[in-house]
Amino acid sequence: MSLDVSKILIVLLLIAIILLALKLLKKQKIKQTRYKSDSGDTVKSRAELIVANWLFYRGIEFIYEKKTPTKERVVSDFYLTQSEIYIEFWGLETPQYLKRKSKKIKIYKKNRLKLIQMNDDSLRDLNAFFTKEFARLGAKYQIKPRPHNSSNF
Repeated sequence: MSLDVSKILIVLLLIAIILLALKLLKKQKIKQTRYKSDSGDTVKSRAELIVANWLFYRGIEFIYEKKTPTKERVVSDFYLTQSEIYIEFWGLETPQYLKRKSKKIKIYKKNRLKLIQMNDDSLRDLNAFFTKEFARLGAKYQIKPRPHNSSNF
């Protein structure tokens, strides 16, 4: 009888070790998918890295992952402090992601928050894209040229 209990305990211990190892691997994978921008912010994707560096080198102050002032819990990718503009980069096409995207857009509209929506196509010419979007929203930014010492784009 005691032999059966010890075998069960060993199996449970092995399961616990495996679960802990899987959890650590998942954490490590999450850390590996983060990028450090030149502004010092740690962002979640290469696209967000490009946007963060573009804003930083143009002297446009931003907050990464700012919660919106809404009842609903919505966190934007970027928030431009001077003009109170939120930026969302839509990078996925899964059904769950598209549902969340639709919900977030409705919340921005309902609360009359200024929103710039981006996708992979927006990254082709950020100067032209942001010039158009800033004009649409009445933001008075002067797009400065990229400095020669900027590292990531």
